[in-house]
Amino acid sequence: MDNPNKILFVEDNPQDVRLFQYALGQLDRPIDLLHFENGRALLEDLSNIYPASVTCVLVDLNMPFVDGFEVISALRSNSDFHHTPIIVFTNTNSNEERLRCYELGANAYVPKPLEIEDLVKAVRSIFDFWVETNVRVM
Repeated sequence: MDNPNKILFVEDNPQDVRLFQYALGQLDRPIDLLHFENGRALLEDLSNIYPASVTCVLVDLNMPFVDGFEVISALRSNSDFHHTPIIVFTNTNSNEERLRCYELGANAYVPKPLEIEDLVKAVRSIFDFWVETNVRVM
């Protein structure tokens, strides 16, 4: 793979961002991680992002200003990002919230693991499926 894959990561917790970056660093392929500190920051910058360059969007649910539910809804109603895979990556593990995410159009729901080894495995699984295996149609 010559070009890095671009993943949009919408996460307000700096510690979770650092842990995610560490887990990505354990992969043997380049990843271009574009981090947004909340949903509002992503939505404000969306027009500056080339949709075909985005492999997937990872979004936390509980964030200030614009939460993950609003991000999912906004991306699904945006014709440029309507088919971009959205993976909810959150500490929340409620069946109600999981169902709501899928109803809004999320493609996957992954609870954040507590142990670093499990986080690396989860990130590897996300990467293996959503970046390597799943082929998007543009």
